[in-house]
Order: sequence, then C-alpha cells, then structure tokens
Amino acid sequence: MARARSFGNIRKLPSGRYQARYWHLGKQIPADTTFASKTDARRWLATIEADMFRGVWIDPNAGKIPFGEYATRWVAERPVRPRTREIYEGQLRHIVAVFADIHLGDVHPMAVRTWHGRLAASGLHHNTVAKIYRLFRSIMTTAVDDGLIARNPVRIKGASAERMIERPLLRWDDVRALAGAIHPRFECLVWTAAASGLRFGELAGLTIEHVNLERRELRVMQALHDIKGQGPTLGPPKTESAVRTVPVAESIAVRLADHIEQYVEVIEPGALVFTSLRGGPLLNTYFAPQWSKARDAVDLSHVRFHDLRHLAGTEAATAGASLREVMSIMGHASSAASLRYLKTAEHRSREIADAIGWRIEDTA
Repeated sequence: MARARSFGNIRKLPSGRYQARYWHLGKQIPADTTFASKTDARRWLATIEADMFRGVWIDPNAGKIPFGEYATRWVAERPVRPRTREIYEGQLRHIVAVFADIHLGDVHPMAVRTWHGRLAASGLHHNTVAKIYRLFRSIMTTAVDDGLIARNPVRIKGASAERMIERPLLRWDDVRALAGAIHPRFECLVWTAAASGLRFGELAGLTIEHVNLERRELRVMQALHDIKGQGPTLGPPKTESAVRTVPVAESIAVRLADHIEQYVEVIEPGALVFTSLRGGPLLNTYFAPQWSKARDAVDLSHVRFHDLRHLAGTEAATAGASLREVMSIMGHASSAASLRYLKTAEHRSREIADAIGWRIEDTA
C-alpha cells in the first residue's frame, strides 16, 4: 500500500532545531520560527493543514502591507460624507505617526497599548482619543475581513468608550438674553435652535422650500458643510436619521416669518433662511465671533451654541415625549444620546416635586 503523502516537510538544521515548511500556490512558506523537536514541527504543520481545511487559514504574506498604505486607502474608499472623511483623515494622522511603515501582520497588541497610552497622555481630550482608537480598530477589523490578518490586534478593553460631558442646563431666560444680545440678523437663529433642536449645520442649510409656516414645520433635508477645497457646500445631514420633519411652536413660526421677510432678499425655494451678515452661506467661521460676543455680553461665556440643541431635547422630554419621539425630533441614530434628555427630565421632575414640597411646608 502506498504511503499517504504528508503535508509539508521538516528538516533538521545544523543548530539541532527543526524547520517546518509547506507549499501554497507554488510557493514554499516556512514557519516564522524554528522548533525544538520534530514533534513540535509536525504539530505546527497539522494546525496549518487543519486551518486550510476549515477555511480559516491566513496567508502570512497577505499582511505584508504597510499600515499607512492600507489605512489611507481605507479612508479614501469609505462611503461617507466629505466632512466625515476630513475628520477621519485628521484622526488617522495620530495613528500613522507610529504605524505608517509597519506591516498589518506585524501590528502587535502590546505596541497598540503603548501607542494608546502615549496618545491618552498627550493632552488630547479623552473623547478624542476614544474616537481615534475606534478608527484604528475599524481599519484593522476590515483587514481581518479582507483575510489579511487572523485577529484584530486593536483590542483594549474600554478604550472606545467616551465620557458623558456635563453641559450647563440652559433656561429660557438664558435664551432670551442671548437672542437679545446677538446681532438682530441672528436673533431668530438662536430662538429656532433652542426650540427645534436642529444642529448648526442643519439650520445653516435650511432653505425656504423646507420651511412650512402654515403647518409650523421645518424639514431637515440637508446641512451646510465647510468642505476643504470646496468651501460652503450643501449636502446630506449628519446621518440618515437626521433627515426629519420637526414641528415648532407658533411663536417660533411668527419669528421665522418676520426673519424671512426682513433678511431673505429673494424669496425662492432654494434661498437660505439664515445667512451671514453679508448674505452669504452661514459658516461657523463667520458666526462664531458673533456668538462669542453675545454670550460674553450676558455673562454666559461658558455656553456653546450646541447647548441650545440640548435645551430643545430636554424640553421635549420634560413635555412628556417618549424615547422614540425624542430620537425623531433630535435626529438621533441611536437611543443612547436621547436617553440623557429623559434622565435630565427625571431630574427636573424631582426639582418640581421638591419645589412643591417647599410650598407645602411654607403653608403648613
């Protein structure tokens, strides 16, 4: 009976150790180490043969692609919005600074931990570090899916988690003060942001055709982006969930009507509702100085424009909106962001209950 052909071959080296090799697609592939015994070498070959049979074998040469080359292509080929790609490119610089010339297959978990520790100690905000880490992990996950590496080496427990940043809880008196202190052209912008919860880019991208004053609705179909090399560009909002219709109070509809009449020069479907002092697209670069001047004037220098959006979310939750309704109003893709407004609403409810209790005690 003919002897069954064995997988691979083993040879004894002059040092007394054993080298194991096998053939694949006409190429001989050696183990990346030598073995103390022939038995150990056979076990390694048996493992490789079993992996091939199960379809989980990874060609050790597949991962010999520089991380920088692979990551740059990964970012360029992602089906994301231009602004998101810009963010990825900025984050990627922190990764390629260390791993640019290292092959995918040579990225080691220990090197990743060292990189992450230095990044965390560099002075960057914790949440920024978490975002950069998640990008690194996503790139290497794709490398696993592409069959270039067997396992993702970017696997630090808890490194992707962001911390909840406690922002000041605005009151309507604060909104009134800010709206009164800012340039009149932006007064309605402040009120609309606080009442609707639209993001700054969504407000800046709002056009006449997407404002229904009769129904008191704002349709979020696009946002204004400042794209590098292109300038002000109208494009899709942040996520698919951000495309939505948001109702506004009658008082806001009245303010919008007055604003449009006074500041929109040509009433046509594509005309922007909110514009710069010169009537151009309202980029944050132009608006930020006006906002800073107004908040400083009313002693609210710690307040960000985005805090107006938080007020809208909190007010919706306080008014009794469900989690699904808050998500719809705010345009959230997940429930995590909306849950904070419901928690704030619970806190306010306790404040109200305490206030009632104090009144009861005063009259007792």
